[in-house]
Amino acid sequence: MTGFRILYNQDCTNLFAITREPITPAHVDRMVEEVALGGSDVFLVNPNAQRVNYPSRVWQTFWDGYRPDDDSLLGSIPQETLPGRRHLVEQMQRLAESGCDYLARALGACRQTGLLPGIALRMNDMHDQPWPDSHFHSSFYREHPDWHLDNSEIAGWGRTGLNYEIPEVRAHYLTLIRELVEGYDFEVLELDFMRFGSYFPRADFTRHAATMTHWLGEVRQLLDSAPRHIELIPRVATSPAAAFELGFDVATWAREGLVDGLTSAAFLNTNWDLCVEEFSEVLDSQVPVYAGTDYGVHRVNELPPCCLPAQPEFLRGLASGYAIAGAAGLNLFNFFCSREEDPPQEPAFSILGELREPARLRGKPKAYTVTGATDGGMLETDRPAQVPIVLPSRRAQEFRLLMRSEPEGVEVNAEVCFTGETLPEPTELWLRLNASAAGPASDFEDLPGTNAEPIALARYTLPASALRDGWNRLHLRNEGPEIAILGVVVRVASRRGAPVGLIRRA
Repeated sequence: MTGFRILYNQDCTNLFAITREPITPAHVDRMVEEVALGGSDVFLVNPNAQRVNYPSRVWQTFWDGYRPDDDSLLGSIPQETLPGRRHLVEQMQRLAESGCDYLARALGACRQTGLLPGIALRMNDMHDQPWPDSHFHSSFYREHPDWHLDNSEIAGWGRTGLNYEIPEVRAHYLTLIRELVEGYDFEVLELDFMRFGSYFPRADFTRHAATMTHWLGEVRQLLDSAPRHIELIPRVATSPAAAFELGFDVATWAREGLVDGLTSAAFLNTNWDLCVEEFSEVLDSQVPVYAGTDYGVHRVNELPPCCLPAQPEFLRGLASGYAIAGAAGLNLFNFFCSREEDPPQEPAFSILGELREPARLRGKPKAYTVTGATDGGMLETDRPAQVPIVLPSRRAQEFRLLMRSEPEGVEVNAEVCFTGETLPEPTELWLRLNASAAGPASDFEDLPGTNAEPIALARYTLPASALRDGWNRLHLRNEGPEIAILGVVVRVASRRGAPVGLIRRA
């Protein structure tokens, strides 16, 4: 397919967790229908972590060995999570025992609603890593501790995942893929290498990349045996170099014709500066590159989270910027997670159709921001964060934002979120965007945060001509006391006084 595509990634547990009444096939249908009505192109059904959520013949199911009166299968996970986990497993078991194959039903619903049916496989899922006896860990994983990685804590929970140097590990995943190819009707396969990001012992990149490339060739052969062409779109790291460190030689994958696309994504964050142009250069423009998102607009420890799925302006900004950078589309990950917030927030499904035509978003309300740092990130794979950053007195800082030019007359505003023991005056924070000078802040607004120091927002007005297609330079000068910059936002055609976006209001 051509054009700017929207790939929607549905995880293996969300539907079962949020469905409070006894689950039925109709719930599966509605899960797909709301995405189709919103205007997505591809629906990626995730059927697995270390176990699967459909009645597989070759992999262990989530409900294998489960009894309602016995929590031993669930393991030593925190006590407060036990009710939710019981509900999750019982819903999966209930649907399967009713005669409904969750995966087949979801893929069939895609066909009926006009979505391209796809499958997203998590290639080394390590949820519940701190609890070795958790029900999220399969017998395959538990019975072969000698096949586990022993990587640095830098790798997070993935550091003790399965070691793809072991032939049996690669065969284990190939067995699952073979069952899917032979028994299910789908046209896109995502190999999700970002849940989680460790596949080999660290270093020795070249040898590991050769191993993974050979294995990917086996996957390609399996897909080519299907009666229809199946697009293979791995989900990898934020840059070609980061991918290669993990064992993914994307240049060779493209040169050998193994893949039909790639998704560039961070581990658990929305990165606003993914290396789309660099991927395109390395791939010699042969393979389309999709920009991956997560459910947060960005994550900064000092700020409460803000859910991207509930923020149409930021979604338009992402699509606009990445289209200019040459991305083939967006891959929306964890889009449904806003429903798990307290209080729940409805995902903006209705905007998905808009995002498929980024050129038509000029003049529409949108917002852009910069990548933030979070304790939940993955240092090996994620882009260096632009915030938070300390801005000393009488110093300046430049930020890079990927944006689109706008028609003359469109209102453009910049917002800078900052904190400090003593806050400067509005006249002491000056801003420029490319060749346009906004001058000092027009005003400050006090904001709620999660730290003890005060947090404020500075606002600036800019002409539409300040924005350029591609990378833009935002120059901030501090003439007052030292502060820490927590976030930077550029808003287009947004009503003054609208929610900040970086802040979830109390």
